[in-house]
Amino acid sequence: MNQQLAALIVHDLKNSLGALEGQLSALTAELDHEKAMQAHTTCIALREKMIGFLTLYKASEHGLLAHIEAVCPADFLRALVHNHPLVDNRSDAKIKITINDNDNDMPAIAFFDEHLTEMALDAALQNALRFAKSAISIACVKMDSEIVFTIQDDGPGLGVTEEKPSTGLGMALCEAIARAHQNDDRNGSTQLQSLPDGGALFTLRLP
Repeated sequence: MNQQLAALIVHDLKNSLGALEGQLSALTAELDHEKAMQAHTTCIALREKMIGFLTLYKASEHGLLAHIEAVCPADFLRALVHNHPLVDNRSDAKIKITINDNDNDMPAIAFFDEHLTEMALDAALQNALRFAKSAISIACVKMDSEIVFTIQDDGPGLGVTEEKPSTGLGMALCEAIARAHQNDDRNGSTQLQSLPDGGALFTLRLP
């Protein structure tokens, strides 16, 4: 693993632990449901970062092995959205998330490592939720013998200056997971790009 990336990730984990410590400290002084929810969300995000870091470390040291299985993309994507800790599933949620499960382009069955792919798309969805203004669209199609997942948001696109810059863990993890998917001499790939009309588009291609 790149030493600079590892140092940034460890520093980010330390800051997240500090934030969680502060939130729990506030809870000991005053029990409050909203504060408890914030601490719980921070804890979940910290756990996901740690899992991502360990997975990326394993990939750099030993390589990742994808366990390919038959998966229903529609069910898979619905579960991904429903179980994401930062998604508000109420009908009046601020950010509307749509899935193309009514589109004939989505395959009924696809073959990929469900656990690894969930980690990659979870990281991409978390990134989209950071920048989206009101809408995120998620899709899965079969294109040129590949399964193609996309997550598109209506935010400002790439190149935005953030108060807390990203460590790059998410994209590095997605790339490692994509490369773990192989079919003959083809490997998976990822892409993150700004769209002409605004917003960003994440693409995960699996052979």
